[in-house]
Amino acid sequence: MADDPQPDTPPSPDQELIAFLAGRSFPCPRCAYDLRDIRAAVCPECAEPLILTIGTPRVRFGWLIVAMVPGSFSGVAAMFLAVPITVSLWYSFPSLRGVPWPMLCAEAFGITSAASVVLMYRRRLAIIRWSTRRQAAFAAGVWAVHIGAFIALLVAMALWF
Repeated sequence: MADDPQPDTPPSPDQELIAFLAGRSFPCPRCAYDLRDIRAAVCPECAEPLILTIGTPRVRFGWLIVAMVPGSFSGVAAMFLAVPITVSLWYSFPSLRGVPWPMLCAEAFGITSAASVVLMYRRRLAIIRWSTRRQAAFAAGVWAVHIGAFIALLVAMALWF
């Protein structure tokens, strides 16, 4: 039984990286040092740990950015709207009669929109894995909600004054 072949142990990820860089010039992702023929899976220049990964040079963030734009705009608008709301509340405290309810609704929508942008950013890798059609539909839905909210705000403000 001593002649039984032992299963080959697979190389470690560090060994694979070192073998891959043997004779190849690749820059360190942190400091751009040439990693050709390194002896350890660490950059000799900046001590950045290195890993060998498979990726794509064409990651498509387009639809994600299109979906994030209206929420970003609404969040910025909510920041600017917070100033007159705060001043109005200061002079009408403790009642809210000094602040038109459409402005309060717009503020709440803007804050919610900004929060949705943060959520989209946190879930960006999952969203990028969606099909292009699903990403486009998601972006269109986000835009539709924001356009609808803007029209509703305009109508509410027209009726308020």
